Amino acid sequence: MNKKVFLISALLFFAVTNTSFAAEPKPSPTSAALNSQINQLKDKIASQVSKLNLVEKRGMIGTVQAVANNQITLSDRKGNIRYVDVDEITKFSSGTNATFGISDVKKGMLIRVLGIYNKDSQRILARYIDTETIPTRYAGEITAIDGKNFQLTIMTTDQKSVNVEIDTTSTVSSYTTGGDLTKYGFSKLTVGNRVFVTGYPDKKDATLLIADRMIVYNDAPKDASIQIVTPTLPATIAPTSTGGKSLKPIK
Repeated sequence: MNKKVFLISALLFFAVTNTSFAAEPKPSPTSAALNSQINQLKDKIASQVSKLNLVEKRGMIGTVQAVANNQITLSDRKGNIRYVDVDEITKFSSGTNATFGISDVKKGMLIRVLGIYNKDSQRILARYIDTETIPTRYAGEITAIDGKNFQLTIMTTDQKSVNVEIDTTSTVSSYTTGGDLTKYGFSKLTVGNRVFVTGYPDKKDATLLIADRMIVYNDAPKDASIQIVTPTLPATIAPTSTGGKSLKPIK
């Protein structure tokens, strides 16, 4: 009796197992093609993500070392050599040249670059290039003030006379012993004030400095190294007395 039950159970098990395996659907050609497209899309996304990880937006300032075709070689502030690539959509600008382009970029020029940096090739594809102007700095003493034209003359510690103009964009501050900077007016400036000024040369007159910022040190003592030379006037010759006698011309 037990053998019959065992045989019947075994036959039922194999029958159910074969039925379950037969019921599993086989992949159709359509689903196989769809899976292939999905895998290809995954590969493309992974490839793009890998490329994006290699590039980043970056800006740099450097001195031009060489210009050849569509490549600019720069030396940055740390002395590292950088390579900049230029293409047809790179934009150029300069405050002194409205038609500034790659042909105007010369060795020794200081430029600023903004573009896409490739970490693998260590090159930057420039999107914007413009000239960078370093402000001029002077420390000295006011020797003359022209209130009508808002200009003043400064004598520096190396005995250089500099003409400075204060315009509407200039910031003038005073520095006190307490270490605070307070707003200062042009009308308060006096001859003998110790000052520190930064600015840029005037576009029309290179001998005139347009002040960007000026600090007045009201509590600073006079600098002995600054010697203000006052022009010597010619001596006045006193008229000679004739003793009341009239002089007659010699014939």
